[in-house]
Formats: sequence, structure tokens, C-alpha cells
Amino acid sequence: MKRMKTAALLTIALAGSACGASEPPPKKIQADGTVAALTAEDEPLAEQAKRVLADFLDIPVTDIAVDSVRPVEWRDGSAGCPQPDRAYPQVITPGHKILLRVDKRTYAVHEANGRAFVCQQKKATTTLTRDLDIAWARKSIEARKDLAARLGVDENFVVVAGATESAWPDLSLGCPEPGVVYTPQRVQGYIIRLRHGSRDYTYHTDLERVFACPAFSED
Repeated sequence: MKRMKTAALLTIALAGSACGASEPPPKKIQADGTVAALTAEDEPLAEQAKRVLADFLDIPVTDIAVDSVRPVEWRDGSAGCPQPDRAYPQVITPGHKILLRVDKRTYAVHEANGRAFVCQQKKATTTLTRDLDIAWARKSIEARKDLAARLGVDENFVVVAGATESAWPDLSLGCPEPGVVYTPQRVQGYIIRLRHGSRDYTYHTDLERVFACPAFSED
């Protein structure tokens, strides 16, 4: 009897600890890269994204956790997921990027004009995390502000035209300064392509620093 009581108490304790464990609360990544709690108007977006992913994976909505919601100005009608051999309206399209998690895998749902869909990129989504998305948002915003200041234009006229993952052999991120000796070490990061008018500019970032590379003239 004593052994049965001990087993029962252990079962209750385990159940209690499981109930006490909670998912990190979903976050909203603001336009300036700061992080805040989701607002009431963000909740329908999160729920819509969960339903879309549930249908996509054929799983219950309850198996899906929301990591973050981020407002995005998509650079064209593809909403950040252009498909080969398709043409899209070349107009800035307001929308959202919602990161969702199932077990340990993260998925991105893109939204624009009330339509949401799972964005399947060529790169593995297992490397995508909320922290990475926050860091990426902050650095792309920082790059836009820097370029706008250099050109003397309104930041809204500078758009993110694309980005690619990159790896460099040292901390110069592919843009070594004259006379500086860099210790060899592999550095992961991104090359951000910004556009103003008909001209493109590139910025390199390791998600800590971000700078124009190559340097350019404001003329």
C-alpha cells in the first residue's frame, strides 16, 4: 500500500510539473527592431497562421506554438516567397511574417492583404529561430537607416531588395580595412541588398555589426 501511495504521489508530482511548464510567450517584433508583447489586433494574425500551418502539416492547431509576429513591407506581390517563372506586381505590399514552432522545428508563415501561406524556402527551416529573426530585423533596419542617412533621403524610400547567407574567412566580413591584420576564423552572416530608386547597395552583417560593403559614394 505504501508503495502504491508513493507511485501515485510521484505521478501527481510529474503531472503538476508538466502543467507548470509553459511555452515562452509569443512576441511582436516592432518596426524599429524592438520586441513587445502581442496586441489584441495581432492575435487574429497568429491564429490565422496557426490554422494555415495546421492544414499544411495536417496536424491539430493545438500542436503549434507562436514564436513571433513581425510587420513587414514585402518588396513585391510575392510576399517574400517568389516562385520561379512567375511575375509579381512590383509594389511595396504591407504584411506580416509569423514564426511558428512544432516540436523543435520552426516554420514561417507570410501574410499580405489577408492571405497567409507557409513560406518554403530552399534553406532548411530548422536554423530559423525567433532570436535570429529579431537580430535580422534589427540589422536590416539599421542598414536601411544608415543608407538613408548617407543618401540624404527618407528611410521609407530605401527597401530591402533581398538577402543571402554568407560565410567569410575572418572578421572583415569580406571587406578588409587597409593595414588591418585579421585572425583567420569562419564567420557566418548575411549579405543584405538594399535598393533606392534603380540602384542597389550591399551591406554585410554577422548579426552584430552591419556596414556597407563595398564602400560607395553618395553621389
